[in-house]
Amino acid sequence: MNLCFLNTACLGRNFSCSSAKKKYEKHDKIYQTKKSKLPFPRSYPTPLLTDQKIQSQSKLQALETVINKLESSLKNGVVINDPQIFASLLETCFQLKAIDYGIKVHGLIPEKLLRKNVGILSKLLRLYACNGQVEKAHEMFDVMPDRNSSAFPWNSLISGYAEEGLYEDALALYFQMVEEGVEPDQYTFPRVLKACGGVGMIQVGEEVHRHVIRFGFGNNTFVLNALVDMYAKCGDIIRARKVFNSIDKKALVSWNSMIVGYIRHGLIVEAMSILRWMIEEGCEPDSVTLSAVLTSMSPYKIGTQIHGWVFRRGTEWNLSVANSMIVFYSNQDKLEKVKWLFECMPKRDVVSWNSIISAHSKDSAAIEYFNRMMDSDASPDGITFVPLLSACAHLGMVKDGERMFSMMVERYQISPSMEHYACMVNLYARAGLLSEAYDFVVNRMEIEAGPTVWGALLYGCYLHGNAEVGEIAANHLFELEPDGEHNFELLIKIYRKAGRYKDIERIRSMMMERGLEL
Repeated sequence: MNLCFLNTACLGRNFSCSSAKKKYEKHDKIYQTKKSKLPFPRSYPTPLLTDQKIQSQSKLQALETVINKLESSLKNGVVINDPQIFASLLETCFQLKAIDYGIKVHGLIPEKLLRKNVGILSKLLRLYACNGQVEKAHEMFDVMPDRNSSAFPWNSLISGYAEEGLYEDALALYFQMVEEGVEPDQYTFPRVLKACGGVGMIQVGEEVHRHVIRFGFGNNTFVLNALVDMYAKCGDIIRARKVFNSIDKKALVSWNSMIVGYIRHGLIVEAMSILRWMIEEGCEPDSVTLSAVLTSMSPYKIGTQIHGWVFRRGTEWNLSVANSMIVFYSNQDKLEKVKWLFECMPKRDVVSWNSIISAHSKDSAAIEYFNRMMDSDASPDGITFVPLLSACAHLGMVKDGERMFSMMVERYQISPSMEHYACMVNLYARAGLLSEAYDFVVNRMEIEAGPTVWGALLYGCYLHGNAEVGEIAANHLFELEPDGEHNFELLIKIYRKAGRYKDIERIRSMMMERGLEL
């Protein structure tokens, strides 16, 4: 597809890292979001808050100073029953994501005031819910007086469950809300629709869509954007496009939802068409748009055109965009460009390090970059160790792989995932240590082995001609992936190497019974 609106030379050969950093500093922008109207009165500063000389302090330091003063006043016998003081403090804790300070404020609120003031209770509930403490939030919700007077506490708890990935709990709470006669608002539906997309149940999503219409939010752009995202995640991309087309004034999030939806379904041409339409309408793509397109296995020509486009606007050193360009060039096997981009980045985060390590997941440079990462201020996460262990497996570096795995668990306290276990089995199996690989699966894994683990073991048996262990791995895969033709084919190859032709015929018969192609 010809994206003439992006077509330009990507980068000059003489563009240096130092000039990149200067350009980054020049074009560093601060984005502000529009404030939403809340169903509770806005909290204004009180004398207690404004008397402090906090100009030279950070916001967190200022918050701590005020809380300490308040705590001291209460210890000295001063009675503080003004709900506005506590509401203002809780709002500040929420905005700063300062849950520890919020808990401290909670302990200072008089019990009588807490019991009767729904506004303060609602702010507390929201604070706990948005910081992952949904059980604590639900405890408060259960004892809240007059909780049905507003959608606010319901929205907060639904949002808390949805953000934690507890989508079924979020949906159950929403339907309880409707059953108890609480009218949803424009803030309710995006959270509920996110939960629908999370569980992938389009029937539930359609029911919520009917509620959107019934409660009068069928033309609300905020809600329509969430509907686009929900239908795309539930697999109905045609319905998603229909809702997208119905949005009169498409905002940036509208375009992004549709582009990401198409990319999720592998419809790159359609995503590029929306991107072109978006730019023609005068809506400039942001880092979300560009990152989605660049990491979508886009054709090389399209990716370089986008690179040129962001370069001309001085935004290529936006951290998210730069990370995505590393992924794009890595997918295209352009490792020299990957290295150049990484070395020129003015700032790096854990995603930057993970991206450069992943780009070298089959060579020793992965370990070199990891050593540099440990010398930086970035801490590795679970994603970091997958390409590291993969590199050790490909290079036959068994001891190094074992050291990395131990470091991940003991030093960084990262619980191994199925991917990590599969990498370790691959490490042993590729090195011909099939007994160690099998022992790792049976005795050292803390979760039930999945297809990737048994698949790694089966492949190792194919490489080294071990029919006995190969049979065990294959039988597990036949149960886990009954339609996986490649597992049958690999076992047949193992039997052929071993000269076990009767077993080959047995496996072929099994394939025929399952309707698989020979």
